[in-house]
Order: sequence, then C-alpha cells, then structure tokens
Amino acid sequence: MKVEVKWRKLVKPGRYIEDDGCFVDCNDLGVEFIHAKVDGQMDKLLHGDPDRDFLIRLSEHPTNVVGNPLVVIQVNAFNCGGLAISVRFTHKIGDMYTMAKFINSWASACRGNVDTIACPSFELSSLLPAKELAVPNSGPQRTGNKELIMSRFRFSANALSKLKALARDNAKDSMANDSQHSRVEVISALIGKAFLNICRNKHGEKRTFVVCIPVNLREKINLAIPANSCGNLVVDVWARSGQPTAGKSKLEFNGMANVMRDMIAYAKMKYATVVDGEELCSMVGDSLAEYVKIAARGKDSLFGFTSWCRFGLYENDFGWGRPVLISNAPSNFKSIYLIDDEESGVINAWITMDEAETILLKQDAEILKFTS
Repeated sequence: MKVEVKWRKLVKPGRYIEDDGCFVDCNDLGVEFIHAKVDGQMDKLLHGDPDRDFLIRLSEHPTNVVGNPLVVIQVNAFNCGGLAISVRFTHKIGDMYTMAKFINSWASACRGNVDTIACPSFELSSLLPAKELAVPNSGPQRTGNKELIMSRFRFSANALSKLKALARDNAKDSMANDSQHSRVEVISALIGKAFLNICRNKHGEKRTFVVCIPVNLREKINLAIPANSCGNLVVDVWARSGQPTAGKSKLEFNGMANVMRDMIAYAKMKYATVVDGEELCSMVGDSLAEYVKIAARGKDSLFGFTSWCRFGLYENDFGWGRPVLISNAPSNFKSIYLIDDEESGVINAWITMDEAETILLKQDAEILKFTS
C-alpha cells in the first residue's frame, strides 16, 4: 500500500529498545493493531462526563504485546454499530504534529485518496540529533492511589468570541497588546485562573504559580527544515508569577490572559533567533532544566495545558463521516487537554483532577458562564 511506503520509517521498524529508548529495533513487527468488541452502547461515551475506567479499557496498552511498539491502534466496535478508535503513539519517536499527520494519512488512504497524501519527512535527526539532556525526569507527577476524575468542558464559538473580546479590552498591560489573544490563550487563562484560586484557597493566598504549555516549533524557527517534518520539534514554554501582594490573592482573568499571551509571544520571539540545531538543543535543554528545578521545590502551584488545536483531528474521515467526539486517553496525573472542532468552532477542554478540585472547578462562576 502506498501509505505504508510513505510512512515506512514509522510503521515498519518495530520496537524501541527498553534499556535505551533512543534506538529502535528494526525487526519489522510494525504497528500493533487490535480489534475489540464492546458489549455496550456508544451513548455512554457521548453524553456527560466520561467514565474514566471505561475509556481506559478502550485504549489501554495490551499486555501480550512483544516488545515496546511505536504505535498501538485499537478499534472498538459497539453493539450499536459505532466505532471508537484509540491510537497510542510513543513520544520517543514523535510529537502530536507527527501523530496527527499519521492519522490524517491513514484516514485519507481509507477513503481511497492515497495520491493526495503528503510525504512525511523524518530528517529532523540530522538537524537535531538525539542526545541525553542533563536534567532529571521531568514528567508530570503521578498521584499514586488518589482518585482522579476526567471531565469535559465545552466552549462554544460564541463563548470563545466573548472571552477574546474580554481579554482584548483588558490587554493594555500585555507586551503583546498589538494582536488579539488566541482561543487557546483565553481558555487557558479562564481555567488557569479558576484552578489557581482553588489552590490559593487551599494553600494560602501568597502561593505563586507556574504555568506550562508545549509549543510546536515548526514555522516558528528560521532553521531550514523539510516540509511535513515528523519527529519531535516541540518545546515546553513556561512562566512563573510574582509574589501576590496582600489583599490581592484572587487573580483576575485579564491578568492570567496576559501571562499566557506574553509567555507564548516571548517564546516565539526567542526561538525565532535560533541560528543552528546545536543552539536550539541548548536552549530547549536549559529551559527544561530551569523549569524542573523550580517545579522540584514544591513551593508553587503547577498547572500545564496541552493544545491539540489546529491539527485537524475532526477532519479525519475514515469513510463513515467525521468523528463525533475526540478526547485524549485517560492519564494517571493531573492534565488539561484542549481539542478543537474547526468546523463548528467548538473547543473541548478535557480536564483530569482529583474529586475535590473537580467539584470546585464546576462551581466556578466564570467557568459556568462560558461553558456548556
């Protein structure tokens, strides 16, 4: 099949080596594909908050797989005739841009549009060779046995327009006030403000915060990289607040919106000056090391956002029409994922928190005002 030829460097090699995840064992075991039958109705997924345990069963890594697959696909067939497709993709070989390109190519092939598939490039390693970063494990902290709840907050196109207008009216203190806030920035600001106020009520009003979001560096750096470059070309950008002044522990929406806007604008400006791959690797490594150092102190409220917006995930028609709903797989750590449907203008925020925080978040007046 032509799509396999174009993606052969991803789907053919086989398994990454457990002891040294920088290398892949080219044993041609390929993608792990699983077909599962679900004794139930799809309505259970589409309405209300998701059943986290149910979602895990639809996407959990199979235990009888040989080695460590680069990609695991599970197609779940429901009694009603509906399908839920789960794709697990190791970050060792690619970021969300890479995963979205792969799914889009797969869907195009299923519709018979193989000739329209753009050929991916896997030449990033020549520009940014894999190397060990001198920082400890920076992954999100797991919550152990603490019960987590996954919730969906739906922001309509109309609600997003109102949030952007509200942020624009109060942007005079932002370094990037010459351009309007993005949808991701205003949603992150609204959720981040609510979450921070919950944390400050719990830990004290003087608590500072650190916010982090991954940024796709494609088209943001001046290095010559091939079109459709697949692999990892993403950086975690972050910002830390100053100490709250007495009597001003409650952060307002416009303050958080400006933090998000300035953080992303500064990152774009910073990485646009990169002149070679070695410098880029050093900048990413230094930023990560500083973030890990601050996070390890445990003195700040930490919250991170992951945006899967503008990847066209809702355009992936496998021949049965556009998907009805897309989410991230359940995580065993606190997380916030933003996924957009460009046709309707809706953005869903999939938030995983503990039960007490989830209850307070759902009671926040501004969250209630802008979500459905």
